[in-house]
Amino acid sequence: MKTVGYIRVSSESQNIARQMKSLEEAGCTSFYIEKLSGASMERPELQKMLEEINEGDTIIIHEISRLSRSTKDLLSIVDIIKNKGAGLKSVSEKWLDLSEDNPMSEFIFTIFSGLAQFERRMIKQRQMEGIEIAKRNGKYKGRKTKLIDGGKEEQRMKAIIEAYQQGKSIKDIRTTFKVGTGTIYRLLERKDVRGEY
Repeated sequence: MKTVGYIRVSSESQNIARQMKSLEEAGCTSFYIEKLSGASMERPELQKMLEEINEGDTIIIHEISRLSRSTKDLLSIVDIIKNKGAGLKSVSEKWLDLSEDNPMSEFIFTIFSGLAQFERRMIKQRQMEGIEIAKRNGKYKGRKTKLIDGGKEEQRMKAIIEAYQQGKSIKDIRTTFKVGTGTIYRLLERKDVRGEY
C-alpha cells in the first residue's frame, strides 16, 4: 500500500511548491505532476496514476479542482479509483475521504452524481427541443454516426473489449488503440464488462 500525491497546474509557468508542500505534509511518498488544463481526462500523468494504483493505495490531492474541473470527469475518475480498491483524500476539502468507510463523503458524492445526471438530462432535453424546432422549420438534416453495424468505430470498440477479455492490460490497450484509460473503463462499464478490472 502506498500514498501518492497528484499535483496539477494549468501551465508550465505556474509553481507547484504550495501543492507539493501540503501533500508531503499529508504523507505522500511519490507524486504524479501535471502541467495541463484540468478540462479533460486525457492527461498523461493522471492516466498513468489511474493505471498504476493498486488496492489499498491512497491518492491525495490539494483540492478537488486539481483532479478535475468537470463534475462528470470527476465522478468518472472517482469511480475508477474505487473500482481499483484505492482511496482518495483532499487536503483542502476535509469531508472528502474515500480511503475508508466514510458515509458523509459517500453521501456528498451521491449528490454530485445526481447533479451531474440532472445536468446531462437537461442538456439532452434542450437538444431534443432544438431538434423539434429545426424539424418544424425544415432545417434539421440529422447527424451521421460511425456507430453502426460494421462501422469502424464499432469494430474498434469490439476489438478493445475482446483485447481486455483476452487478458490484455489497460496500459497495453491504451497504447494499441490510442484511447484514454477513462474511455476504456467507461466502455467496459457500458458494455457490462465491469467488475473484472
